[in-house]
Amino acid sequence: MVVKLTLSISPKKVALVLTIVVICLSIVSLAGQFSRYILGHGNLFGLVRLFNVGEDSNIPTWYSSITLLLCSLLLALIATSKKIVCTRFILHWKVLSAIFLYLSIDEVAMIHENADRILGSSITRTGFLYYGWVAVGIPLTLIFLLSYLKFLTHLPRKIRLLFFLAGAIFVSGAIGAEMFAGRYEELYSFKNMTHAMITAVEEFCEMFGIVVFIYALLSYMNLNLTEVHFCIQKAAIQPKRRVIDDADIQQ
Repeated sequence: MVVKLTLSISPKKVALVLTIVVICLSIVSLAGQFSRYILGHGNLFGLVRLFNVGEDSNIPTWYSSITLLLCSLLLALIATSKKIVCTRFILHWKVLSAIFLYLSIDEVAMIHENADRILGSSITRTGFLYYGWVAVGIPLTLIFLLSYLKFLTHLPRKIRLLFFLAGAIFVSGAIGAEMFAGRYEELYSFKNMTHAMITAVEEFCEMFGIVVFIYALLSYMNLNLTEVHFCIQKAAIQPKRRVIDDADIQQ
C-alpha cells in the first residue's frame, strides 16, 4: 500500500508561529538577565544560560541555526525550479542558498567569533568597531547589496519589499546593534542589564529578520510553485547473474 502524504503550508501561519517563538525566546532571555543582574540569581538550575540569546550552544542558538537552514533549503528549492524552466538569476538563488547554509553552520560553530579574535589582534578595536568582524561585515554587506540589485528588481513588488525589509531588520541587529554593544562594552568594560538589553535587541532583530525572510520565500514559492513533490526513488532490481567458474568454461 502506497501512502500519499500532502502537507499544505500557509506563509502567514508559519510567520505567525515563528514570530511568537521569537518573542517568547526574547522575553524568557530578558527575564533570565533580570534575575542575574537585578535579583542576583544568575543560574536558576542552568535555565538562565540555556535561554540567554547572548550565549552560544543553547536553545536560541539551536532555533536560529534551524531557521537559517530552512532559508537555505527553501532557496535551494527555488533555485532548482528556476533551473528546470531555464530562467535568469539561477546562480543568485544558489549563492543565497549557500550563504544561508554558511550562516546556519556559523551559528553553531561560531566561525565569525573566531575571526573576530584574529582581526582583533591585527586592527585597532575602538568605538563602534570594537568588535573587529564588523569592519569586514559592513563592506561585505554593501558589496552583496550592489551585486544583487538587478536580482532584486526582477522580483515581484511585494516580494522585493519583503526582501528589503528582512535584510534591513537583520542587518540592523547583526551589525547596527552589535556596534552599539561593542561601544558600550568598551566604555564600561563589564556586562550588566543595559548590555543584556542591547544584546536582546540585537538578537531579536536577527531572529525576526529571518522570520520575515522565510515569509517572503514562502510567499514567492506560493506565486511560482503551487506544488512541490518529493519522490523517493526505488532501487532498480538487478537481474540475477549466473556465476561462471573455470569448469564451465572448459566444458
